[in-house]
Amino acid sequence: MKNFLISLTKVKFVRDIATMQVGQVVTTGAGFLSSILFARFLGLGGYGTYAIVLAFTGLLGFITNFGQQATALTFFSKAYGEKDSTRIKEILHYYFVVSVCSALFLLALMYFLPAITERMYDSAEIGKLARIIFASSIIDPLFVFGSIILQSVREIRKLTILENSRIVIQLGLSILFLINGMGVKGVLLGSLFGTAIMSLVSILTYNKIRPTYNLPSFSEILCVKSYKHVWRLVVDGIWITIDKNTKNLYPNIFVAILGMYAQESVVGLFRLAFKLGNLPTSFVLTNIGKLATSVIPTLIGKGVAIRSSLLRLTVYSCSIHIGATIGALLIVPPLIPIVYGGAFDVAIYPLIIIAVLHTSNVIHALITPILRMYSRMHYAIGFNVIATISSLGLFYILMGRIRITFALYIALSVFHVISILVVIPALSLIKYKIPQQ
Repeated sequence: MKNFLISLTKVKFVRDIATMQVGQVVTTGAGFLSSILFARFLGLGGYGTYAIVLAFTGLLGFITNFGQQATALTFFSKAYGEKDSTRIKEILHYYFVVSVCSALFLLALMYFLPAITERMYDSAEIGKLARIIFASSIIDPLFVFGSIILQSVREIRKLTILENSRIVIQLGLSILFLINGMGVKGVLLGSLFGTAIMSLVSILTYNKIRPTYNLPSFSEILCVKSYKHVWRLVVDGIWITIDKNTKNLYPNIFVAILGMYAQESVVGLFRLAFKLGNLPTSFVLTNIGKLATSVIPTLIGKGVAIRSSLLRLTVYSCSIHIGATIGALLIVPPLIPIVYGGAFDVAIYPLIIIAVLHTSNVIHALITPILRMYSRMHYAIGFNVIATISSLGLFYILMGRIRITFALYIALSVFHVISILVVIPALSLIKYKIPQQ
């Protein structure tokens, strides 16, 4: 065991994860603190309303997310590994062009949000609150731009500081607004203003590091005259977008449907359960996925044979994630009634189930970059669509026959079992496409 742990410290991928994990302590702590404070300030009913707003906007991400962030990160990392300056400009140009198109679409859709939520939830107020999240989504690509660059050039320390600063500022502003009695609106405005502030910092950070890594200026990026590359990347982005959007249906679609049939207090409990059950993923797997998205394409771009390395990364990643899950299940459940209040202790049961189910996500984090690189995202999309349709169908059938919460547990389990089957075609792709040392 000791030798295994020592070998982990010698792997650059693992060392980068460790660097990000130091910052992730702040991220996870802020997320945990925010869930406590939001639940305390908003109460069970208000927290349920907050959950419905997030689930509703998450569902609309299916038509508002154009996938430019994941597409740019995947192909920019490869271009940077190849030191292809022309390709770098084209990819960043694509990113800004599609981000502007996405912003215009979001602006148009914002007008109709209250009418949509009036029909779904008999509440136009939910749509008005959703407008704040849309405004944040319009600004967010500026912040993400800096994150893409820092991640690709492996400035992990700067990336960690940038991302943690946004989280802390957002939390601070949200708490300030909550203290002033602004409720759910205050929470969302805190997120919006925090994103705006850190987007400016992100742009300034890019300008500062640009000469060091021989990256193009904004004028060079925006003055690219040809748009042929935009269409080529949009095609790849469509597949990545569909994949991300089908993934984003989980758990939003289940929470949104639950909000249509159950009391807001029940929705609030499941929102908390998903929040806490996702702690191991947010603490460990988020960083593994980020590094895999940039590291694997970079290695392929350099012509490095990575089949054996990918196997080792899988072992390391699974070990880290399972360990984090066990730790969370030992620590978090006893704290729920203490820090959130006795009304929230029912969330312990769905928390345990959700945390265990989420251990399968580590496989997706490592497989996804390979599928993107070789234009095989339809594998992941197909399994996600089948998993979503099957689990939702089962949910509708069961919720009229057994308790709605039990029906949800079964549906979530079916979703994870089916979605993880994407590993079968992915293994064939790895066998035939990726060179062996």
